[in-house]
Amino acid sequence: MAVRLAFGIGAGRDRRAWLVETGEEIAHDGPAGAAVVLRERDSDAARVAIACADLAGLMELGGPVIAGAGIDLGDGFTSARLAGASGDRRDAVLAALRVLRVGGAWRLGERTATLVALFGVTATKPVGAAAEQAMGEGRWAAVVLASAAANLLGPEQLVRVLALTAPEDVDPISDAVPSALAENLGEVLESFTRPRRLELLLDLWERVCAGQTAELMRRRLAASHDLSVVAALGARYRHFDEAEQMRTAGISEPTLITALHFEPTWEDFWRYTVERRIEDALAATVLLKTAIAVHACGIDAGLARVREEITVVSTLSDDGELERACRLVAKQSPLPARPACRLRDIDLWLRQHRPRNAAFEKLVRVRISTALAYATVVYEACERAFGSELSWRQCPDGWESDALRAWRKVAGYTAPHTPATWLHEPLTVEDPAPSLAQRLAADAGTRELASDMLWMADLADAIARARGHAAAEIDGGFQIPCVVLEPDVPRPEPLTPRVDSIPLAVAGAAQLLALGATAPARCRDWNRLCAGLMSSGTVAQTLSNEFVVAEPVLAYEGAVLPGTAFRIQIARNAGRLAEWSDYMGNCIAGPWYQAEAVRGRSILVAIRDESDVIRANVELRAVGARWVVDEIKARFNNEPDSALLQAVRDWAGSLRAAEPEVDPMESVNVEPPVRNRRSGANPVREVGPLLREAARKAQIESESALRELAALAGDTEGDAKTLTALRRSSIERSTLLCVEALDGRPSILPRLWAATGVRPLAAAVEALDPGVLARYPRLRGLTADAPLPSQVLRTLAKDPDIAAARNQDRVAHRIRAILARLARTGDASFTAALTRHPTPDLLCPLVLATTAASRHRIPVSAITGPGADVVPGFPATSLSDSEGPWAAAWPAALELGTDKAEFADQFSRTGLLVPAAWLGAGGWPALWSRAHLKQRARRAPGRIQQVRRQESVPFQEGLIPFSPRPAEPVGELPR
Repeated sequence: MAVRLAFGIGAGRDRRAWLVETGEEIAHDGPAGAAVVLRERDSDAARVAIACADLAGLMELGGPVIAGAGIDLGDGFTSARLAGASGDRRDAVLAALRVLRVGGAWRLGERTATLVALFGVTATKPVGAAAEQAMGEGRWAAVVLASAAANLLGPEQLVRVLALTAPEDVDPISDAVPSALAENLGEVLESFTRPRRLELLLDLWERVCAGQTAELMRRRLAASHDLSVVAALGARYRHFDEAEQMRTAGISEPTLITALHFEPTWEDFWRYTVERRIEDALAATVLLKTAIAVHACGIDAGLARVREEITVVSTLSDDGELERACRLVAKQSPLPARPACRLRDIDLWLRQHRPRNAAFEKLVRVRISTALAYATVVYEACERAFGSELSWRQCPDGWESDALRAWRKVAGYTAPHTPATWLHEPLTVEDPAPSLAQRLAADAGTRELASDMLWMADLADAIARARGHAAAEIDGGFQIPCVVLEPDVPRPEPLTPRVDSIPLAVAGAAQLLALGATAPARCRDWNRLCAGLMSSGTVAQTLSNEFVVAEPVLAYEGAVLPGTAFRIQIARNAGRLAEWSDYMGNCIAGPWYQAEAVRGRSILVAIRDESDVIRANVELRAVGARWVVDEIKARFNNEPDSALLQAVRDWAGSLRAAEPEVDPMESVNVEPPVRNRRSGANPVREVGPLLREAARKAQIESESALRELAALAGDTEGDAKTLTALRRSSIERSTLLCVEALDGRPSILPRLWAATGVRPLAAAVEALDPGVLARYPRLRGLTADAPLPSQVLRTLAKDPDIAAARNQDRVAHRIRAILARLARTGDASFTAALTRHPTPDLLCPLVLATTAASRHRIPVSAITGPGADVVPGFPATSLSDSEGPWAAAWPAALELGTDKAEFADQFSRTGLLVPAAWLGAGGWPALWSRAHLKQRARRAPGRIQQVRRQESVPFQEGLIPFSPRPAEPVGELPR
């Protein structure tokens, strides 16, 4: 029987196939989509191994899809994929050409056949020539788009598409699957004429390129600023400002007596201090505007845009002040204290008409590299001065600034903060005082005053633009405007096609059409097409759909995918699907998936990684009493990683189709009806009473842990019903509760961690007679945070005492997983709580898990050498000590998903790793010592006790002699 290959191809009866991964020969069918090498039957093992190695090397560069291109591997071998692979041969040929380039295209067969695979019947000679030119120049985005649109455009139009050029470092196609893009393009553009299709494609190309270019420029602008000098520059600025204030007050040597008698007034002190602040704010604003303009337009054009402002601001301060600001001060930053000094250097070069050569370019770039640092320091100084140091009661009515008036004449106003929209109350003694916008509405000739504080909005806007935002957000505020310098990026409406990339935009439009939207008949650009699709009422109706999710699957919401570090997220409504499809570029929010999910026939799942990025979308379907993976796709319908695919299938195979939800506080009679005859042992009758009594005792012993867990939800009494609500909460809400608790009470962290290690049901099961556990080994399945696999266990779990204990076990398991996730992601609240209240029981498992991780989202530091057994600190510890804290931490670390083999591998290369944010001035030894001090303080009695002297113990086997010494009393711990 011939081996069936992908894309409807047969291998032929006289050809044999070998799997690339194992080198094993297959007789007919093998793993779906697996990569194979083909050759006649007279092939020896050595030649097969060479061909497999060659294809494996190509697959490392181009992925498994490349095998489907039929690559010539030499000695009569060719590559192929088995039946069941997604996509079509076009995907494989394009992937192969990216690796082989034009020079290696001969390995794919005849040139004509390759062009037909890419462009179908439109593969004319001009199209072939244009395609080869685009490939030779590396314009793969144009080649992929042309291949995907080949069935929609004519040859002449394809040549225009193949001539498209994207800006440097811009990829409008991204990681698209050409066959999926072609399918979506067909759905979106089918109703239009060929000329209109080309117009829409070209417009979409321009919009995506423009958007990616703007985003690239934003990132480069944010990265161009040197913020490493902010702390030193801030200290330099404060030192200079204090000296200038004493100069203004006429104080040469400050003493306590002069400080007590000093009473500053507006006329003799504050007026000059305020004017200096405004001059610095204007200089920092112009310096930032210069940096932004130069970054966008280059040196000459950028300086031309702000030339007048540079001239004005450079002359606002007198030369004496600027000279003092430029003087070097011992042990302080060498940068000038005032931003006007940087602008004066540029202005002086321009006014002297010196050549604009490489030296001038270097001078400008050095001066503007610290523009954001100066703006940050000056803005913080203005907040201190006008927010706390200077009271509105000390300000006269309508105070002005000569510097502001001179600057406004050349700078004007910049949207969105203009006089007509400025509603902030002036900083004056008059209360309430009309805002600038109110005065302007009453009198069109009203002039801006410095007391209006609009100039602070200009500085805030400049800082926000330098960080890549359109403007700062300003909302009210007392004395000074309340400013958000890092405003949230507005999120588009659900299901709105995004133009981050062409595949994402086309997939969004295709999804709207599938939901019932109608494309407008006449539109020449992509925005009008999307607006017409979004205007349909079907979008709002679609987002209101609620899904039916079986309880056994819903129980895994927010849980870790077994065998991985990824998290499971389940869609319970259409809004969640819209969020997923917005990023994934697929049709998971389409009507078919929604209809099946509404009826409960399928369950839609997202697998998120440690960075909360979606790695795959999954559709589960019930088959009998089990759930199976009906479909799983990565972003843009790419194939997911094989390890992730297997993990998802294993997890789905462990699910049951139904499990009733029982409130643990609901009284249920678990005793089965009395029967005259029993065919065998009844575990419910035999084990139920024993386990119920053990669970009741374990709950009494774990009351303190119950109170700690219930306190997360605001219940200080420790009601078991609170844990029921907490267990049913989403992972997002549970995480928020943990963060809020750590923010308000950092000292709760050690107690909360200890509480999550208390498992009353697990303790009750282990307390049973060993003979019972040997007879019923599946009883330990009650302690897992997963649906119960058998009817017997589900019957036992209905008992109120057993159900309450199991509820606490499950909540404890989930809260511990949330705390570990907060540690991995570097959450500020968790880090602050841990560094202030460390314990060995908390530190050791988290350090083991951090070391074993293959990737880290936050900076980490090594605290031991590679493979070193001894961990420094007081007391010193050893990883090999079977009774030490590190050995005791392994059960908790394994519960967090730590793999011992991966730990051993990482540890041998890097040593023990901890998040760098945990290490303060004393490093790991200080943190470890503090953890033991706090642990001893918690274990000590409430009052201070003296420990009696002990006599020297003579040496015996297993004992270590020690010198008699009185123990020190435990009192206030050192900070």
